[in-house]
Amino acid sequence: MKRAIVYYSLSGNTKEAAEKLAALLQAELIRVETARPMPDSFKSQILKGGFQAAFGIKPRITGLAVRPEEYDELILGTPIWAGLCAAPMNTVLAAKGIAEKVTAVFTLSGGGDNDKCLDALRKKLPNLKHTAALADRKYGKAEENEEKISAFAEEIRNGERP
Repeated sequence: MKRAIVYYSLSGNTKEAAEKLAALLQAELIRVETARPMPDSFKSQILKGGFQAAFGIKPRITGLAVRPEEYDELILGTPIWAGLCAAPMNTVLAAKGIAEKVTAVFTLSGGGDNDKCLDALRKKLPNLKHTAALADRKYGKAEENEEKISAFAEEIRNGERP
């Protein structure tokens, strides 16, 4: 089975999780980046990112060299901004054929709003079977991420529904 993990990471949390998951699943990694970089200050990042996510903005991105027909499944990795997936992932999901190939999603949150984001993604992803809610490494619950990533990979390999 040919898999790819398509992810966006601003602070490195999602990148770290994507790399661990890719190693466990022998999946290709596809990093998405915005064409225009986010501001340097954390406060400005929160304001801009939250605004973009809340209003469904689809910023111009680079790094999306995905031909969905080349993969059996795509796994999406996204930080959560304003309770939703990061705005660059809106752009990814708007690309032809991507949403139909996504069978699994993992999210990273510092505010515990994974459920809201995953509920919104379920409406956009007709073949979503597997989800994992991870915590930003700045928070205590991040110590559970390793175990959650391993269980998520096993679930994907076995094709089980959550």
